[in-house]
Amino acid sequence: MKPSLAVRASCWSADHAGAVVALWLVFVAVTELPGLAGGHRLGDGSLADPDVAATWWPLVAAPVAVLLSAPFSRLLLVSALFTTVVTTVSAALLDTVSESVAVVPRTGDAALLVVVTVSVQHMLFAFHRRREALAGGNDAARAARIVASTAGNAALVSGSGVAASLAALALAGTAELRPLATAVLVTVLVSAVAALSLLPALNDLVLSAPKPLPRQPPSQWKVGAPPRFVRPAMIAAGVLVLGAAAVHGSLRIFAPGHPGSRPLAEDVDAGGVVVLLLMLGVATLVVYRRPVVALSTLLLNGVAALAGLGMLALLVDPLPGWAPMVLVVVLLVPANHLQVYLLHRLRSETLAGMSRRNTVADACRRAWSASGGALLVTVVMWLVWGLTESGDVREFALATAAILVVDTFVVRFYLLPRLAVLGGRTNWWRIRGPKDAR
Repeated sequence: MKPSLAVRASCWSADHAGAVVALWLVFVAVTELPGLAGGHRLGDGSLADPDVAATWWPLVAAPVAVLLSAPFSRLLLVSALFTTVVTTVSAALLDTVSESVAVVPRTGDAALLVVVTVSVQHMLFAFHRRREALAGGNDAARAARIVASTAGNAALVSGSGVAASLAALALAGTAELRPLATAVLVTVLVSAVAALSLLPALNDLVLSAPKPLPRQPPSQWKVGAPPRFVRPAMIAAGVLVLGAAAVHGSLRIFAPGHPGSRPLAEDVDAGGVVVLLLMLGVATLVVYRRPVVALSTLLLNGVAALAGLGMLALLVDPLPGWAPMVLVVVLLVPANHLQVYLLHRLRSETLAGMSRRNTVADACRRAWSASGGALLVTVVMWLVWGLTESGDVREFALATAAILVVDTFVVRFYLLPRLAVLGGRTNWWRIRGPKDAR
């Protein structure tokens, strides 16, 4: 069977690594020329300002390298180059787009934080797939193909699904929502294209050197097993917090007479949110071809949006009018990239014949090895942005960091796997392709 577009693009980029990296550097120079000539329209201290953006890649790369137990090694170099190029190109394109769409600095900052989060997800997933492939006895060429057939396909699926949803949101949403959807759409497209071309090229140039990557050493911290009641208690507390926040968010949206504060219905574009949720569900249905998985995605994304709005209303007072819709987009876009990677793991383990319990445990463990680093970087970025800003932007950024943690742990790593494996093998369609797709 002919390889997919993602596999062919990733393999071609790995085979022509020097040319791909050179083309990306030329593209960076071309996109930066208008901004350097006329000044950055999103500058003045925003993340699109080159002086500010240049200081962000160490913040992203250092936690990635530490998490991979290879500080200041070739992994740090790859992460630094990849995140720097993607952030720089995204900022330059946002400057260009702002000529026709009114993208304010706050919207541009949120979009750039999203693109760094998504890029780190792509990068860590590829790193861990490569490490697993090499540990399985594969040579460098076959490991590159395995990474292309898994990380590449995941990048294509997540990027195209989210891009289609954001495009529909930009077309169907209100005039106030269009700049945000357009800005995030631009950055998501840049990240997806870079994950299919620049990332395989950098991996081939930097990580395929004769000197092997350092093995991940065993942890020096020996922590005893917690009492048996701790894990159920933590899960129950997380689900309770999520449910209470979702109820509070529902009341703030659907109960205009809710005492104490301004209803969120005045700030939430209900039509835009519904379009975004439906498009993400349809994209999941098209890819995985099973209603249970699509319905789980639709249901959990809706609950996550309500819970996020409820937590935001509790943590930020008074709540600025721009914050609710920014939160919905910022919450759902990176979460659905993570969700695609997790669904990929669930699908492969289920089709391999694992029981439901083992499927959930193994898929979550494997996905967490990469997604945990992305969550760490995301939280650090939002915390730093919040601590360096003031006023309502500061409160929003700090609240968003807490909301992302709850969404990742409770919705994506607890509720989603248990809903997605309810139907067993009947939930998934089997790809007739190379055996290394797993």
